Amino acid sequence: MSKEEINWEATVENILGSIEIAEEDFRRSGAMSTIHARVLDTLRDEWSKCKEPVMEEKAFQIDFVGRSFPRHGKIELAIEVDTWHKPLGNWVKLLDINATTKMWVYICRERGKANERLQGALREFQRLARYRGEDKTNNVVIFMKVAGESDVKKAYLFG
Repeated sequence: MSKEEINWEATVENILGSIEIAEEDFRRSGAMSTIHARVLDTLRDEWSKCKEPVMEEKAFQIDFVGRSFPRHGKIELAIEVDTWHKPLGNWVKLLDINATTKMWVYICRERGKANERLQGALREFQRLARYRGEDKTNNVVIFMKVAGESDVKKAYLFG
């Protein structure tokens, strides 16, 4: 396994670009949708190829936490994956965690409303960050993948 620096932003963008999403992927399987589980499994597999295997971090309640060393290392990557466009609680968790790279992945079901929803979510997320007194030192990369499309949209919480 490689211990070198990995550009997780580019890696996650490539992973999302390679995942095909269909309407039936939004059906729930237990606590999460099929697409939510598939995205997380793909992220964990990619992390495990490059780093130590991911250990579940239930204390943080964040979808994906990748550490430089299992259990006790610095958090390199924290990711929340959502199929809802305004998950306030998940945004708070991302802003609270001390991680080198933080990402919010929005998987959108409705193609016709995708851009509007992303823009609205970005405004709400930025409003939350301003309210908390956050600045670009606590930046979050935001991705959106839309069902039936191959493109991945990317934005940043702070420009």
